[in-house]
Amino acid sequence: MDKARKQRLLGVLALVLLFGGYVAWTERPQIVLRYEAQGGPAVSYSFRENGEETLAGEIKPGEARTFPLRLWRSGDYRVAFQFHRGAEKYASFSSRPGYSKMELFIGPNLEVSTQPRPEGLIQAQ
Repeated sequence: MDKARKQRLLGVLALVLLFGGYVAWTERPQIVLRYEAQGGPAVSYSFRENGEETLAGEIKPGEARTFPLRLWRSGDYRVAFQFHRGAEKYASFSSRPGYSKMELFIGPNLEVSTQPRPEGLIQAQ
């Protein structure tokens, strides 16, 4: 095999590997956390993977945060969120996620759901 042919094959192989890496990176499993626009004050969160806190911060009404998950994980892999607003409100969510995108919605009273609230739903006070 001549030198030019080897270079072309190596170039094509490099492109295939780069494309595969790009797809794996952009399509990796993730959890998207959304806080309703009329949710009230900001909420502090703590994100844990297998009991280890990996991210913590604050989310404001109308915002969304993305939490990428590990590609290679053991059979007992779990994620957990803890939410709090001061000392009076507290909620948590725990799951064994699959290999796709999962969305979590936080409501005004820190209720956590995998489905958004229907438009126009009036909540009792």
